[in-house]
Amino acid sequence: MLTRIRAAVALGASATVLATTAVLLTWAPASAQAAETITNVAYAPAQPADSRGHLLDLYLPEGGQDRPLVIWSSGSAWMSDDGKSGADAIADALNPKGYAVAGVSVRSSSQAQFPAQVHDIKAAIRFLRANADQYRLDPDRFAVMGTSSGGWVASMAGTTGGVAELEGDLGTTGVSSSVQASVPFFGPSDFLQLNAQSPPSGGIDHDAPDAPASRLMGCAIQTCPDKVAKANPITYVDGGDPPMLLLHGQSDNIVPHGQSTILYNAVRDACGDARFISVPDAGHSRTDVMSSAHFGTQTVRTAADCQETVTTGTPDPTWDTIDAFLRRALDLGGTPDPDPTPSPSPSDPPEGDTACEIAYTANTWNNGFTAAVTITNTGPTPIDGWSLSWTWPGDQRVTNAWNATVSQSGAEVTAGNVGYNGTIAPEASADFGFQATHSGSNPPPTEFALNGSSCTTG
Repeated sequence: MLTRIRAAVALGASATVLATTAVLLTWAPASAQAAETITNVAYAPAQPADSRGHLLDLYLPEGGQDRPLVIWSSGSAWMSDDGKSGADAIADALNPKGYAVAGVSVRSSSQAQFPAQVHDIKAAIRFLRANADQYRLDPDRFAVMGTSSGGWVASMAGTTGGVAELEGDLGTTGVSSSVQASVPFFGPSDFLQLNAQSPPSGGIDHDAPDAPASRLMGCAIQTCPDKVAKANPITYVDGGDPPMLLLHGQSDNIVPHGQSTILYNAVRDACGDARFISVPDAGHSRTDVMSSAHFGTQTVRTAADCQETVTTGTPDPTWDTIDAFLRRALDLGGTPDPDPTPSPSPSDPPEGDTACEIAYTANTWNNGFTAAVTITNTGPTPIDGWSLSWTWPGDQRVTNAWNATVSQSGAEVTAGNVGYNGTIAPEASADFGFQATHSGSNPPPTEFALNGSSCTTG
């Protein structure tokens, strides 16, 4: 059993920060970019001797007050020990807003296998907190952010606060390694689902012995599930974790979009605080996920106080949105942009007397598939709220979904509308999709029922 001790450094006000709260503190951002850059600071002795994996760079804004800190780690499929590279671009965006930025490197998988990389990021956090006075940092306001495998680092730092088994003893000890917010960009969260969630055009066989996750673990991941579970951020989620902002492109063919979906769902189901910005047509790139070309198309899911809101098109995935999230999570006050206004939730679906047609198409590969479902209202009156149910004829299991809330018990599946697509006018339709696993054949459902009424299939 894992031992978790919540550190006192975490701000009590960080709970439910995505809800509207009173401002307790006013914090003025800096007006200029980095006033001081300090490079190649060793936060722990090098292991091995020629490794860069225990170095960090600091980008400090102007201003004499304690600054909130954003810790950054770039992704490399765990193949590089230079995760601090790229932090200068993050500092360019966040230093003018008053944040100090630390680019932190962790060891590559060829230098050390899991849990070394978690030990590394926690050692860096402890070092920075212990030296907060020297660098004029606020030790109670640390956030961690990263892309891809660096997003995994951010997720692990955010979800494993107080987990003694993952603390390690590198460098500075006796100081909390907890953070108060995490911002993972398209990071993996459950290694064993990577292949099942990947489309046929996915560029990596994640289950291969030489795949990045297998190299990290030191075993082909499907052969060592118990060991792999300890490296999955989703394993550690609970309602006491700091707020999390996830960003992921729906066209990511390296780390499947479903990895952020299941992590967000886990936080939501634990009554934690999270926001998930899901960007259509964006790939495995921070600049693509944040590109203005996609603005207004993204789905934003927000979980707080055991409730969820879903919106389309706002807020955009910008540095201002990240700043607003951090201000709330770190209790910085000011005037953040408002939470998106949720689409009104439709009333409970009526039972019976619904005329409908279902179109179901599946794209199958190996042991996984994606499916698209279209519900058409063939009756004379609007459908106000819908729940579609079916029974799998095989051993299929849904792993994540979009544009619907999908649950499965045994072979029975129920998909319900989200706030923005609950009403279907006569002759109109609503679409949703999902990813799932299967073994052997993948036969389609033979019958669908919408609000208790059988539908025709087309």
